[in-house]
Amino acid sequence: MLVQEDIQKKICDFLAILQYSVEYRGAIGLLDQNFILQSFIAKFLNIIYGYDLINLDGDGPKYPAIDLGDPYRKVAFQVTATKTPKKIEETIEIFIRQKQYENFSHLKFFILGRKQNKYSQVFNTYNLFEFNPQRDILDIKDIVRKLPSLSLEKLQRLSYLIDSDFSGTVIFKPTYQILHDPHHQDSLPIEEVKPDNVVRTVRWVDVPLYSDPGCQQRRPDRTGVILDNRQHPGNVLAGYTIHPTSPNLFKEGAQVICVYSRNSACDESWYRNPETHEITYAWTESRELIGRMV
Repeated sequence: MLVQEDIQKKICDFLAILQYSVEYRGAIGLLDQNFILQSFIAKFLNIIYGYDLINLDGDGPKYPAIDLGDPYRKVAFQVTATKTPKKIEETIEIFIRQKQYENFSHLKFFILGRKQNKYSQVFNTYNLFEFNPQRDILDIKDIVRKLPSLSLEKLQRLSYLIDSDFSGTVIFKPTYQILHDPHHQDSLPIEEVKPDNVVRTVRWVDVPLYSDPGCQQRRPDRTGVILDNRQHPGNVLAGYTIHPTSPNLFKEGAQVICVYSRNSACDESWYRNPETHEITYAWTESRELIGRMV
């Protein structure tokens, strides 16, 4: 417990310095740091929330109004130091005008500093995507509040991330070093090397998962997806496999290549067989399956 407390203190101190640096530099118009921080914030949120966010401001398609995106869970973030309702509203308007809801079904904000205590304004999304201002506008204090609930492994990863991205002084590390982090590959999803003679098809989706062998304590944020694995030629059933995933990621009948998140795992679990309804052991621990359909 002492080790966890020490790491929490280190992360809190780092975030406090970061918050005041953004706030005071912004007061005199120095905003370049905000852009530099985007890749770091993506990795930070990935560890805490189990996302697989990437920086959308790199090479490839451009996404006005959003900075980070998880292409598997269809979640997008804008990272900004501006907390006003006007800023939120303008971002939503651009998000809709550019039809970014076709790629991302959930919009969130990360405020580099302090958000408002309450956002009472009604933000019209025209039911095109998910956005709840009370839940989907996060700031540094929200991150700090999450720290006591994180496992030692996640706290250690956050500590390592701070050390690797901000060795020396927190603020003055060169832009090139941050944007070309040699450890970046360590956080990318793991894609299996697809066997040429095996086809994986989604058989059942959103299978309830339980943390107890009696299937009484349902996991609120994870469901199971069961794959039908067949060898070709011959279409011979090689068996079913179950994997933890987020709700609504897969569709029955779709063929998939297994891609696993490095940032999200599910502890020991059980489920009821969809055909026999028998309680079945799932795994001791398993990484989350996040894609991809072919």
